[in-house]
Amino acid sequence: MIFSNTSNYMLKYQKAKAKLVEYDIPQKDYPKFPLNSNELSYPVVYILSRYAESVIENNIADMEEFSPHLVAASQYFDAAVGANDRAEYDVDFLLSGAASYFLSDDFGSAKVLCSEYFARINPETNVPQKIMGNLLGYLLLNRDFHISEDTPYGEKVCRSLLAYYNTGKGAEEIQNLLSEYRKVIYENDAPMEIYYVDILCAIVTVALSKSSWSLLPRYSELDQSLWSDYLKSPKAPRMLWPAQQLIGEKGVLRGQSAIVQLPTGVGKTKSIELIIRSSFASDRATTAIIVAPLRALCNEIANDMISAFGDEVLVNQFSDVLEEDFSLDLFLSLKSKILICTPEKLSYIIHHQADFLDEIGLYIFDEGHMFDDGSRGAIYELLISEIRGHISWGEQIILLSAVLSNAEQIQKWLLGEAGVLASDPKIKATPKMIGFASQTKDIHYYSNDSAQEDFYVPRSIEVIALQKRPREKKQRYFPELTDAKDIAIYYANKLCKNGGAAIFANRTSTVLTVINRIIELRDRGHDLAEIKGNSDGEEMNRLAQLMSDYYGEQHPYTIACYLGVVPHYSNLPNGLRLAVEHACRNKALRLIVCTSTLAQGVNIPIKYLFMTSFMVARNSMQIRSFQNLMGRTARSGMYTEGSVIVTDPRLFDNRNNRINGGNLRWNDCTKMFDSSASEPCGSSILSLVQDIVIDYQAGFIGSEVAKFIIENYGKNDCFNQLISELSSALLERYPSKTNNNIAELVSFRKHTMEAIENHLCFVFSNDENTDRQAIASEICKETLAYFMANDDEKALLERIFDIIALKISEFDHSQLKNYARTMIGIDLSLQIEKWIAENHLTQQNYTNEQLVKILISFFLETHTLKKEIGCFADICQMWLDGCSFVEMHECTSLPIADLEDICSKSISYELSFFVGNIIDIIEINDEDIVNPLPNLLLLQRRLKYGVKTETAVSVCEKIFNDRFLANLLADKIGHDAIEANSIVGVMKSHKEDILDILSAYPTYFSERVQWICKD
Repeated sequence: MIFSNTSNYMLKYQKAKAKLVEYDIPQKDYPKFPLNSNELSYPVVYILSRYAESVIENNIADMEEFSPHLVAASQYFDAAVGANDRAEYDVDFLLSGAASYFLSDDFGSAKVLCSEYFARINPETNVPQKIMGNLLGYLLLNRDFHISEDTPYGEKVCRSLLAYYNTGKGAEEIQNLLSEYRKVIYENDAPMEIYYVDILCAIVTVALSKSSWSLLPRYSELDQSLWSDYLKSPKAPRMLWPAQQLIGEKGVLRGQSAIVQLPTGVGKTKSIELIIRSSFASDRATTAIIVAPLRALCNEIANDMISAFGDEVLVNQFSDVLEEDFSLDLFLSLKSKILICTPEKLSYIIHHQADFLDEIGLYIFDEGHMFDDGSRGAIYELLISEIRGHISWGEQIILLSAVLSNAEQIQKWLLGEAGVLASDPKIKATPKMIGFASQTKDIHYYSNDSAQEDFYVPRSIEVIALQKRPREKKQRYFPELTDAKDIAIYYANKLCKNGGAAIFANRTSTVLTVINRIIELRDRGHDLAEIKGNSDGEEMNRLAQLMSDYYGEQHPYTIACYLGVVPHYSNLPNGLRLAVEHACRNKALRLIVCTSTLAQGVNIPIKYLFMTSFMVARNSMQIRSFQNLMGRTARSGMYTEGSVIVTDPRLFDNRNNRINGGNLRWNDCTKMFDSSASEPCGSSILSLVQDIVIDYQAGFIGSEVAKFIIENYGKNDCFNQLISELSSALLERYPSKTNNNIAELVSFRKHTMEAIENHLCFVFSNDENTDRQAIASEICKETLAYFMANDDEKALLERIFDIIALKISEFDHSQLKNYARTMIGIDLSLQIEKWIAENHLTQQNYTNEQLVKILISFFLETHTLKKEIGCFADICQMWLDGCSFVEMHECTSLPIADLEDICSKSISYELSFFVGNIIDIIEINDEDIVNPLPNLLLLQRRLKYGVKTETAVSVCEKIFNDRFLANLLADKIGHDAIEANSIVGVMKSHKEDILDILSAYPTYFSERVQWICKD
């Protein structure tokens, strides 16, 4: 056996030694390892050498024999450098490790070690080693490929390689030259040169077999000349990574529709680019649309596409304001186009311009597991169903997800026989080490088996007495060994010098708790020096400046910036989130305290994730959400390994305790790390007929709830009555369960019903003479819900669609056209119609102040706020006036967290959306005295962004979305009414003044202006 059990133990010990160095454990505290892991050097060198020989000789049997052990070899070389006990061999270990990772198809980890190799390169490197290092640097790091002139054959090999990657020609000549070069090196009989020349030959063989020049024309079935200009550019990949090879082999690059189910960080962005390029090059499409669930993710994708395509194509990111900022005139451009938007925005566009879809040839849905994501899941499912019915044989649809455990089921529904599933369990994300903190001050690491500990790091915590406050008698210590947040802060400070760190907080209030504790530690004399010292002080000062503008100088978030710590959560102002993510990517900060928002596709480089809890609000986190969150750690090409550290010591310490349920909590926790245990993607529409679960003890039968809705749907108070009846029934059975979420669960069903209702209005409005009942039945049967349902559930779903169609049948075609545009249910549309007439919106000239006042009053009549707020109108006005949260707090005395929630959700989203509904209902005719639409449209956008003028709106939509800086720049420009199409030109004319203002703020904004204003 090449790699025995003893070898596996040696590898664990080598990794343990690297971890001990990582944690700065003194050598005197090292465990007594029963085996000398250094002795593993010989077997791994043998494995790498023999595998290289088998590649050169195309010996399939030997390749299959040695291939499984390459990963172990690469991990050993990696850990040997980390162990820091044989520094004289580090260069060889790094290059050998990079080669092992490369030959085992882990190009991301090869890239990391290769980068480290160039940081430590030895000037006495032998020639084959030098050529190999230069080649890996060229292939993986985009470094210049230096011609080695030390030997004639070495020079010929280098020149032929460079010629091939510039032209795509000469692969056979390279192999012949390599064969001759290898013979010459063997004749010299220098062992290290022989070792490296074999690896060099194997790397070249593998690189050529995966070369973009070779594979892209083959996978796309396009002539090489159509790829040539791209492949000569520095942006092109010189090889295809395994994920890109997979989509090629599955036919996606030649137009095959597909579900792409691959882990986070394996080259998704480059895959999307290649899919689009092949679609454009083949003339299958001139317009591609990428749909992503979050505005932040849309921003990131837009930046990636602009970076990839430059001026070759038009990249247009629609704003997420539900207004008509799109036009088919866009398609008159000769350029190919990439459009980027959220699902809600695409639904809105289609409902306003049904023929929009006729121009789309390629649909790409990112994070495509959102069909069961609350009420928005219904909109997403109906959108996909609509597109699915619209697609002809020549159009392509791609749905991507890292956490789609039932991908085959989704594929059958979405694509049937016309599509494929692109998934491969052999393609894995960068490995994660799972650590569990203990009150013993040790940390215990696991990898693949939750029943088998790999190793532990002893005495990794030093408890320190804190300074007492005046008149304080009790001695305080840090970290408190029972406090998960304390332990997370301690380890973050200890480890952040090795890479980015994130402390997970299960709710926004916990983010503030963690940050307050960090400030308290500073005040008590404890120096978290590593966090601050490994951050860029100037950038942190800039972040603090913007944080202060929003929250005030004395707010914990502002103070924390000076300590090297920042928050990240959904309600954080958009500009601050963008600035934080940019600073993380540029390694200007090392610690963020975050909620699960980070799991939703945001790409930032984190090496350590500290889990203080697995709860979100009152519920346990979904496994797939955690898997997505865990995927943020150790991005491919940035780190060779990530660490997820569970800092609640009770989980590990009580894992064998059956009496108090410690073993059950341990099993629930370890299940989180098992991707095969991830929940399948469901359907929000299907949940209409499924059981309502209150908690582990209480719930209601789904079919009974569905029947109640069916029988009472025509009544105005249907859902209020349902809440009342369910609450009474629950209280009767369980008198103690007064604090339940029945209203929230019923509200979800109401919104889902309204989404179906609006979609049916849209479909019916496209054909005046359609049989509405029959069409509703067909639409029902096309949903994912119906596809996944059992027979009883299918019957109930058909009845639900039928009663909705029956309700809609009361309205004529012109009414339905209007209601379809609103993206809301008919009942609210009718209320809006009545309100417009009663307030004479097209007959009376309202001032902006009057308009805002009556709109807010109507909004409060028709919407239920999470909290009763008497000063809601005042907050809205302050939001429109550009006031900061600290100013709002001083005026209202409301907690800043509540103000964030009100502004982000109730005003920026719900009220802005509601104004859009009103705009959609208003019909202008010749008898009207005034046209309120221009004022309403501007007000809608100002509510969305929280800014004072149209100029500031334009800054948010075209430059960057930060309300404070948008208002500041608009004031500097000095014109209130600059439209979005003109703002870039105006910015260019004020560029120097604007950059001067932005110099005090995070560099994201200056860089964005520099890029926007480039010639």
